[in-house]
Amino acid sequence: MSKGTNTVKEIKKPSLTGDWHGRDAIRQGAKLMLSILLVCCLYLVLSLLLSFDSLVLRILTSFLLVAAAVSYLYFHGVSVGQGDAAYGEIMYQRETEGKQIAPQDRERCFHPAKGYFSALLGALPFVLVALVFALLTKPETYTLGVLPSWLNTYARQSTVGDALAYYTQREGISFMIVLRIIVRSMVMPFINVAIGLGGNAVLWAERLAPLWVLVAPLGFGIGYGQGLKARMKVNTSIAIGDSRKRRRAKKEKQARRRAEERKQLV
Repeated sequence: MSKGTNTVKEIKKPSLTGDWHGRDAIRQGAKLMLSILLVCCLYLVLSLLLSFDSLVLRILTSFLLVAAAVSYLYFHGVSVGQGDAAYGEIMYQRETEGKQIAPQDRERCFHPAKGYFSALLGALPFVLVALVFALLTKPETYTLGVLPSWLNTYARQSTVGDALAYYTQREGISFMIVLRIIVRSMVMPFINVAIGLGGNAVLWAERLAPLWVLVAPLGFGIGYGQGLKARMKVNTSIAIGDSRKRRRAKKEKQARRRAEERKQLV
């Protein structure tokens, strides 16, 4: 910074450290399940709407979708972390005053690992479903299509019907089909890109589904870890505002004093 410019030192207030796996972290993880479910629904709907033949467009739109999901949970984590840091400052002040701090109040204070624990806890049901599917999934095989309607007459004939009988055999909805639909819905941007790369890429994308599920929730953990810095910025902004008010009040007081002195001279 240039000379003469007033520099403001960041203000870091003392704060109690909470519990990374306490009841507050568990409650936060339960709330995150709904946020992750919302992300999965948006993955599915927007990926289907933004499905292009061009691989480049698939990669671009999928990247933007995942980046948006990570950003959403990141800023949510920053907000929660900043709130816990502020609560830790209040609890520290109470402790210095000799007041008793309840265990649940101490647990709620900021802890750098709490965000990751809550994120992993919130993603746990989705990860378990994806893990089961990843262990069971196999390369998709080709299935015969539907017979044209003009062949129905020939299918009724004994000489031709036996040859066409295989087309009438339909596999019911199996456990793997339902599981594949659920898991692909949770990681659709990654599957969307893999489809453009071929069958082997789709298979590996499905096998790595537990990792893809964790991408967005980890944004919350990273964001929560910025809670102390966010709180420092808030405290600094408050201090800057108070300093400006004091300077303004001092100038107004000096202006009134000079005005009174001029009146006395007259």
